[in-house]
Amino acid sequence: MEKQRIKSAAKSFGRLLAAIKSAAIFALLSAAGAEAFCQSVISQTQCDALKIAPSENQKFYTKSDIKFEVLIPNTNANSIQLQSSRSPQGATMRTMRKTQDYGDTPGTKLEFWYTFEKKGDYQIAPLSLLISNRRRSISFDPITVTDNPEFLLPRIVLVFPDDKYFYSDEAFDSEKPFLNAAVGEKIPFTVCLQYAVLLVQFDWELPTDSIFTCTKNYEILEIKYREKHISDELIPVADFEWTSLAEGRQRFPKIRLTATAYNGSRTAIQLPDFYVDFENQISQDSGRAEKKSRFDKSFEFYDNLQNSLSENDGQEEVKNPFENKISEDNCELLAALRQKERNDLFNWKKNVRDRADFEAELGITTSINEFFIGSYYFSVFGLLLCIILFVIFIIKHKALLSILTSGLIVFALVFFIFGSIQKNKIFAISKGAKITSIPEENARVESKIGEGLRVQVVEEAGSWIYIQMGESGGWCKKTDVIYIN
Repeated sequence: MEKQRIKSAAKSFGRLLAAIKSAAIFALLSAAGAEAFCQSVISQTQCDALKIAPSENQKFYTKSDIKFEVLIPNTNANSIQLQSSRSPQGATMRTMRKTQDYGDTPGTKLEFWYTFEKKGDYQIAPLSLLISNRRRSISFDPITVTDNPEFLLPRIVLVFPDDKYFYSDEAFDSEKPFLNAAVGEKIPFTVCLQYAVLLVQFDWELPTDSIFTCTKNYEILEIKYREKHISDELIPVADFEWTSLAEGRQRFPKIRLTATAYNGSRTAIQLPDFYVDFENQISQDSGRAEKKSRFDKSFEFYDNLQNSLSENDGQEEVKNPFENKISEDNCELLAALRQKERNDLFNWKKNVRDRADFEAELGITTSINEFFIGSYYFSVFGLLLCIILFVIFIIKHKALLSILTSGLIVFALVFFIFGSIQKNKIFAISKGAKITSIPEENARVESKIGEGLRVQVVEEAGSWIYIQMGESGGWCKKTDVIYIN
């Protein structure tokens, strides 16, 4: 029995030795095959298809290490010898590294680190190397290097439509205007900050004879991120609109910033003096064929009415409701009726009827009801009541009532928002307002809004207001309308 066990163990040990021997032979054959595969020499045609390119996710800044890399497929690292590498003026190769890569495409990975002293476009000469004693060369991709924000002071950048930029620290021709525009034309632009970590202070001077409006302020966040990640990206600060009311050359509004640079220093910046030429729209239109104004579309029923009157000349008399001008007293009375309709809590329906009857007597057919201010206050009260009930139902664990009340809150909130928008709109009654395209005394009158018609006041600028009726609008004097308070 003992002899049989010894004999069985000897057979098992023999099988184990045979398996180890087979595995060793297979490993040696595989290694030899891989070595033979890697030792196949890459041709120059294959090298021409390769490029030593900058690594991804890095900025190309001066005075910083920029990494280039290339993978030479099916080549052993020990068979590669670097022959020469000529750097262009202002560029220095700091170091290189070659490693065997066993990824999806086995081969040798070459890595190079360069620094560049000045900004500009660089083309590094092709790399000359020996691969298994065969001379080969591989080209570099061209690269554009920009100034390193770490060593730059913050600056102001103005961004205009059509990708037009003005930089506070770059030279420009001060004798020539930077922009040309018409008097009354809005010039939108964005003030941006560059090469900075933090905005400390921001202010500007209001230009004379102009409408200068800040339409949006941006909140500058991610300060900690910018302290660690240097970037030359533009940081938006504010959006502006500038409308000049005077003709001639005007200095661009003064804008001042104080910002913290990447090196920690605090820098005060302001725009240099540069100019915009404004030309009167009347002179721009001289010599051109007179075109139909956008206001004519809104009020072309006047012309149609006159045509219908002339066509019916000698026939049955057609009454022209605008033949007799509505008096200023009637306009004031109409404004008072609309004011009462807007604010009177208890007689709203009666006020609407009285105002409509009076407009019918005056021959005004384009009648629009006033928004009742009381409905806004009702929405406020309803919203507060729904919120209180919702809290009570939540405390008392009334699930169904809580859900119903939340729906009422949404409805009341929508009505409240609508009421807030309508409440803040400003309306007036026209006394025969003469419409111009720009707020200027000598501007050409584009059209006239009939007496007694209701208009919306969109913007005020001194003694001028911008009014709108339907989809059209224009400038007129404040004295040409009566406000509905």
